[in-house]
Amino acid sequence: MHMTSRNQRVRAARQMAGLSIKEVAQQLGKSISTVHGWESEDGRTPRSMEDLVSMCQLYGITADWYLEGREPALRHSVYNHCPHTGVIMASLGKMDAIQREAVAQLVAAIVLN
Repeated sequence: MHMTSRNQRVRAARQMAGLSIKEVAQQLGKSISTVHGWESEDGRTPRSMEDLVSMCQLYGITADWYLEGREPALRHSVYNHCPHTGVIMASLGKMDAIQREAVAQLVAAIVLN
């Protein structure tokens, strides 16, 4: 599965950020159904520029990557220079929840230490 759609990209970004749909809804002041809709196959997207920017900031992704799949995917300057960012983000979409959690823990351990 390639992350060719916004819903696939935003779902992978949320999971990599280690957030549940409920946590995102709380942090952005949205309903759970609204956030769930951003990840659904029907193609719903944030309705305002403010929502889009807030979501991208929360997940640490660029708006270009969310909207069009253009690199760099991650906002952090260290990641922007990584030539493998696209492969990494595409791979996250192929992992099950346990694998994504293991990757998130590994990344957190590296970043925090």
